[in-house]
Amino acid sequence: MTMSSFCEWAKTDDGVFHLKLTGVDGHHYLTKEALHELRQKLAEIRELASSSPEPCRGLITSSSSSSSPSSPTTGSFCDGIDHKSLRANMAAPVAEQARVLADGMAAVVRELLAMPMPTVCAATGGAASLGLALALAHDDLVVLSDAYYKLGNVEDGVAVPPHVAALVREKTDRWYTLTTLKSRPRTGSWMRRWYFADGEAASRDGVVREAERLVGEWPAAGEDGKVHAETRRQLYRESWEAVCAIVHDE
Repeated sequence: MTMSSFCEWAKTDDGVFHLKLTGVDGHHYLTKEALHELRQKLAEIRELASSSPEPCRGLITSSSSSSSPSSPTTGSFCDGIDHKSLRANMAAPVAEQARVLADGMAAVVRELLAMPMPTVCAATGGAASLGLALALAHDDLVVLSDAYYKLGNVEDGVAVPPHVAALVREKTDRWYTLTTLKSRPRTGSWMRRWYFADGEAASRDGVVREAERLVGEWPAAGEDGKVHAETRRQLYRESWEAVCAIVHDE
């Protein structure tokens, strides 16, 4: 297991990587440091999966079970940008700070879209702003029935970044009009009922179990997963091109 301050990952004997957000306050806010660390961990997983002599079944991303003041019983999967913190920081305008974080998320999304194996987000709590983008960047999404999910940028005075808008359009179809402009939160059960999520469970543990089931339903990604990754990039071409316009090959 690789430990860190924001996230940790482990690989099980059946070839599944488990990446967990481990913030202590239950929000898992995405700071510059957190996004950099998250990208690094995903890059490590991608490189290991590409070079592994044994087939890798998939990646499951979840979060720790710490509660938050707004969600005392479940906590959040990832609340994205802490706009209150940005407003308190007088060093730069809020929109400029948010853009830097959005660019950091572009690098994270790029890693997920290039992952050479199936990816499933086990959203074991609510998600907002860039946290929702993180969830949607996976192949499959499992949600918690009574948690709330929204994009929520507009009421915070921050425009939706182009690469996040592309991801929302390609992954949710009509739902983006409700979440982007109206900033209307939706429960996990609503998302599953309208096919915006691939699975639903009533408990955090149930969300992870459903994610594990979905990973098992995917066919093997092949020796190095290149075909799976290339197919994903073609299906979500607008999102791939949008993040590549921000994050270039190193």
